[in-house]
Amino acid sequence: MSSKDGDKMKAEQDQILATLGNIGPWQWRNIIITAVFCIPCCWHILCMTFMNASVDSWCSRPQNLMQTISVEEWKRISQQENGSCLVLDQDWSSWVPGQVNQDAKMVDCEEWEFDTSQFSSTITSDFGLVCSKEYLKSIAQTLYFVGMIFGVFTFGVLADIYGRKKVLIPLLLGSAVSGIITSQMPTYETFIFGRLLNAFGVIGIFECYFTYMLEFVGGKWNTFIGGGVEYIWVCGWLSLAGLAYAFRDWRDLMLYSSIPSLLSVVLYWLIPESPRWLLSMGRIEEAEGIVRSAAEFNKITLPVDWKLRSVQKEKARRTNLLDMFRYPNMRMKTLILYYNWFVNSFAYYGLTMNMGALGGSDVYLNFTISGLLEIPAYTAAIVLLSYFGRRVPYFSSMLLCGASLLSIMLVPRGVYTDDWPATAVALLGKMCITFSWAVLFIYSAELFPTEIRTSGIGSASFIGRFGGILAPWVGLLGKTYHPYIPAIIFGGNALLAGLLAVWLPETQGRDLPYTIEESEMLEMGSFLPESCGNGQKKRERSINMEETQLNK
Repeated sequence: MSSKDGDKMKAEQDQILATLGNIGPWQWRNIIITAVFCIPCCWHILCMTFMNASVDSWCSRPQNLMQTISVEEWKRISQQENGSCLVLDQDWSSWVPGQVNQDAKMVDCEEWEFDTSQFSSTITSDFGLVCSKEYLKSIAQTLYFVGMIFGVFTFGVLADIYGRKKVLIPLLLGSAVSGIITSQMPTYETFIFGRLLNAFGVIGIFECYFTYMLEFVGGKWNTFIGGGVEYIWVCGWLSLAGLAYAFRDWRDLMLYSSIPSLLSVVLYWLIPESPRWLLSMGRIEEAEGIVRSAAEFNKITLPVDWKLRSVQKEKARRTNLLDMFRYPNMRMKTLILYYNWFVNSFAYYGLTMNMGALGGSDVYLNFTISGLLEIPAYTAAIVLLSYFGRRVPYFSSMLLCGASLLSIMLVPRGVYTDDWPATAVALLGKMCITFSWAVLFIYSAELFPTEIRTSGIGSASFIGRFGGILAPWVGLLGKTYHPYIPAIIFGGNALLAGLLAVWLPETQGRDLPYTIEESEMLEMGSFLPESCGNGQKKRERSINMEETQLNK
């Protein structure tokens, strides 16, 4: 490729940003409106913390004793312990105080009572998920991730084919409808069906709005908006704590956290389609119309003869995900990103599920504190990425996460109160993986080209969900065999992912690529870090052979 062709490509890449600027009132308007409507999506994922909350249970008191003896007295005389699945077998209908049948045996409970001091109803109490059925609570969470796996891949591809807006709005409406349906399900099986529908759509919302927002901005604002999107998750997290405190019945919580998304139908008139996506699809007139309206909103006067130029290359067919593996450079970057997505999800949910309570019995306070702990990691991501690029902060955070988790084995157990040093080290690992996941979203969006960006992020997230599925079972290995097993597995994978990420290229300051051919031009990094901010020099390579193969 000649330097003249390279200059032409760069001019084509800069068209929309050169016209509207890296950020402006029109961009802010669309970003903020979309963010507000996406906040309720966080509620659907996190609400299981309250719907599935652990509550004390015991074998139900006989009707004749329900009003005459307290729960504590009943536990004592029926020889139950907290969480017991057995009760003393005797004729309680004729029981009198002080009477004890020495020959009575312990039998399985048939009916249950539940503590309602914090929750009036949970799926545990509604569906009797205790003792032999307790594993169904974990199954419910695992199946939700399974629903995500199918949704994240499906809607990423659809958004690249039909547009960001045309997929995002139906998904927001679908999350509301599936949530409302789930709140009315009478059995555990139908509840799981509703949650699967909800997971299938909700995860697609995250990848659509992230890509949508990022395609409006350029320059340093890629970092600020890409990292700032994570605060939508935090807003959803913290606002859910208030909703859950107000609605103590899981059905009410599911219902009222779903209804607000019905209003997302107004987005059809409030936000435009991504002009960058339209341009990548060859729909130049539509993109021009949107950019002209945006320029007017931003008070920018365009030349009379202003027009957009096509960025499409002549191809025999539409680009798809498999094309990422036809080019050697893009193939290697994609595989490294896939593994890093798996490890980030694996370690994030593994640490979250196995961190344990922060202390005390107030689940609302603990949930709020957990959400607040995400803020320093996201803030650090925005600041560090602005000054040091993507590559070095990302692989450094992964290496630090792996090292901190493996170092847990060096902390003596049972010496300090509540093993606080081990908890502190695990918390450091949690903050590192939170930081790295925020960076990975931005990094992936800048490495995948516009024509398959949502599909690329969706496929990477698809791989990542397998990490979420495996994470709780790794925690179970620690409880069954040895407490250091989770730290070794999570930490070892984080170290390996960090080492592989060293070979990813720097993307700071570069325009978002439109096509796979442009992404292929960005060479792999070297093991020794280069100067951040400038990234590495772009080496022009001939890819005629791969283009010929692609067009066959």
